[in-house]
Amino acid sequence: MWVRERDAIDYLGVSVVTLLAWLHFPYQTFVYTQLHYWAWWLQRWVDNSPDQAVGLAVVACAVVGGAFLAGMVRSASS
Repeated sequence: MWVRERDAIDYLGVSVVTLLAWLHFPYQTFVYTQLHYWAWWLQRWVDNSPDQAVGLAVVACAVVGGAFLAGMVRSASS
C-alpha cells in the first residue's frame, strides 16, 4: 500500500481540521471571488493562446511525473 494507515489517519485529521477552519473562515466570500476571478482569467488565457496552454500543461505533467518517479525510486532504494 502506498500510504501507511497512520499517515492516512493523519491526512484525514488534517482534512477535517481544514474543513472546520474553512467553515468558520471570515473571508469566504473574498476567497471565492478571487478563485472565480482566477478561473475566469485562466479560461480567457486558454481561449486566447491554446498553444501556450498546451505547452505549459505538457511541461507541468513532465515535472509532476518526474517528481513522482523520483519519489518511487527514492522510496525503493531505502
